[in-house]
Formats: sequence, structure tokens, C-alpha cells
Amino acid sequence: MKPLEAVRAFLTREKIHDCSILCALSGGADSICLLICLLEWKQKFHLEVSAIHVQHNLRGAESLRDENFCTEFCQKLNIPLKIISVDVNAYQQEHHLSLETSARECRYQAFASCKADFIATAHTASDNLETILFRLARGTGLKGLCGIPPRRENYLRPLLESSRQEIETFLLEKNLSYITDSTNLKDDYSRNFIRHHIIPALEQVHSHPEQSAFRMTEILNQEEDFLESSAKSAFEACLQPDGSLKGLTQLHPAIQRRCIKFFLEQHHLKADSRQILTVQELLAKGGTAELLRGTILAHVSRNSLFLESVRTKIPEKILEIGENQIFPEYLVEAELFDRKNSEEFEKIYTMFANSALDYDIIKKSAVLHGRKNGLYLKLLHRPHTVSVKKWLQTQPVAQRNNLHYLSDENGLLWVQNLGTAERAAVTSATQSMLILHVHKINTLST
Repeated sequence: MKPLEAVRAFLTREKIHDCSILCALSGGADSICLLICLLEWKQKFHLEVSAIHVQHNLRGAESLRDENFCTEFCQKLNIPLKIISVDVNAYQQEHHLSLETSARECRYQAFASCKADFIATAHTASDNLETILFRLARGTGLKGLCGIPPRRENYLRPLLESSRQEIETFLLEKNLSYITDSTNLKDDYSRNFIRHHIIPALEQVHSHPEQSAFRMTEILNQEEDFLESSAKSAFEACLQPDGSLKGLTQLHPAIQRRCIKFFLEQHHLKADSRQILTVQELLAKGGTAELLRGTILAHVSRNSLFLESVRTKIPEKILEIGENQIFPEYLVEAELFDRKNSEEFEKIYTMFANSALDYDIIKKSAVLHGRKNGLYLKLLHRPHTVSVKKWLQTQPVAQRNNLHYLSDENGLLWVQNLGTAERAAVTSATQSMLILHVHKINTLST
């Protein structure tokens, strides 16, 4: 589709009007075309158009040339331009990413720092096809084949129906100049190789593969939305009060995989294709599989999927006033408060009631320990005794093996995040109050 028509159709379809749009401007053909098209429709859609150029500092004099070109171009057209300089090399070293990914993340961080209703980027139908082929080569699912979304939150891609050839023709007709990034001419990057070799080969099969790919992504996006919605409904139906999933084996494999993905993400676990396949195979045969080495297991039993922590030796020590440590990453600080200082006593109790105990009944008989089987706790003002095992199902899996427990010869006195036993609760007769603070080493959390 011709660029001017594509942008008008996009703004109409997405109901973009009476707002400010910040156009990402590199100085290349695509971004120059996008900026001009937005200016053409500025009055009709009541748009406040400005531009941003991100200086990546990667190509020396050529990077400076790009910046100067954008500055002069915007000055001629009286377009507000913001230039943001980023250090991509430093970001890459710090985060251990590829240069391409580092540049992209720096660029989007720069965009996010600016105030505008929307940010428009010049992704084209050609970019969309390259992205699909790149993902296809690496191995992808339906989501990956959906290509570049036309709109993502406040990011707009108005040129997604226009090919690179249509854009260059538009600029030629308008007698508009642009610059070319020299790195785009090399085959050093996978996308460049696809652009220079794979797509020309496809054009011998079909003259307009970009348009064909765009029509495909429109269909696949609708099907992706349908499957995602169906999977969410199935996931909610399978989710049990104890956090497990029941009935997954009755679902279609496509819905099953998505439910597994939701389940893993819910527990802040990696949900890539390998992990999902591991769990899916487990559903067929039952048993246990390790998801996070030495930490978390997936377990299937009686048509139910649940996660459990890897059991380790249970640490314990007699509680002392001051610092106590039974897990490598945590400290438990035990503080005493005397009722003689009644004002401070009441204030501290109000702030930390769930971790306050009557020290008069504990003295030196309390043991700080980790998770054990068969633990129960009778809480103050609760009619029933709580099974710690069942309660743990409501806690994040990754934290279950790092929770602290305090017991004496008569059983539990206190459980981190759950509270204090009724028999150890602070009363009006309590003279010495014990407060337990759990600190993550280097990061304080009560």
C-alpha cells in the first residue's frame, strides 16, 4: 500500500486523533517517509507531531552525520526534534546482550523517557517479513509468526502495510533525500542476510511477498487472540484452590501448552518451549521433572499438576537474642521489648503484631528451623488449626524452602508470613515481648 494511504488508514482504524505523536527519526528512508506522512495528515487528525533521534554512538563520524542530517531536516520543516545520546557499548557489556539487542533496548528506553501520547516507529511490511523469516529460521510458534504488531500499548507502526520499495518510490516522487546506514549493506547481521538473499529469492516465487506476509499475520493474529482467550478460560477452569492444575490431559494439546505457560509464569518461572514441552511430556507419563535445578520440581499425580520445592537438609539452631542465621541469604533478628517502657511496647506491637511473641513463655527453649512435615499452627482469633502444608500451597514456590519456623517442645510458636501461635501471643500479662525480623542479606525486608 502506498505510504500516505497506509498512514491514513492506520490512523482511522486505530482512532488516533487529537493527540501528540513522537516520531522515531533515524534519517533513513522509512523514518523520513513516516514523518512526512504524519505531517501530511496532521491537520485532518489534529495531531501534534514531533521527532526524536537516538544517537547510538556506534559508527563514529557516520553517527554524527545522521544526527546532523536529522537536525537540519527538522529545522527546515520547523519540526520539534529531541536528540538523546546513549552508550550502547557500555549497556552491552553490563547486560551481556548482543549489540543489536542492546541498541534496541537503549533506543526504547530513550523513547520511554519522552512525553507524548504515542510513539511512532517506521517498521514496514519489509521489516515484518524479515522478522517472520528470522523467527521461522530459529523455530517459533504461532505467536512468532504473527510478526510485528501494528500497535503495542502507545507504540504505533503506521507503515506496516507499505514495503520498502513503495517507501523509496514515495520519497523519489516527493524529491526527499535520506541517508543510508552503512551497516545495512553488510551481511554481518542475520536480518541483513535475509534482506539481501532470502527475500530476493522469494520474489522469484511471488512478486509481492511482503503483502502476502502481512495478510497472513492479520489472519494469524485473530487466531492467536482466539486461542489465548480460550486458553485463559481453560486455565481458570483447571486451577484448583491449592494452586495445582487439574484436568489438563482432557484439553487439546494447543490449549494445554498455553495453560502450562500461564502456570509457569504465575510462579515466576521460565516459560520457554523447552520447559513447556518438559511439563507436557510429564502430563502423559506422570511423575516428577526438575524445572529449576536443585530448587523446583514439577509433579503430576492423579491428573493434577503442581510444583514443589526440592527438599534439602532442614537447618535449625536455638534462637538467640540478636542475629540468627539458618539460610545463606537471610538473617533473623530477635529483639526484646520490656513492658516497663509501655509507650514503645504498644507502638512496636502495633507495627509487628504478626511477628510478636510472649517471651516470658519461651525463654531459651525456642528453636529456629526450616520446613518440616506434619506442622500445624493454632492462630489467635482463628477457629481452626492451620495445616502448614496446605498453607504453603498459597506461597510462591521459590520461597517455600526459605521460610523460617520457631518451635519449642510443645510445637510451633511462629511461622514467617503466617503469624504467631495462640499460646505464644502477646497479652496484657506479657512483660517481655519478642519481635522477629527477617532480613534478606543486603536487602532489608520485614
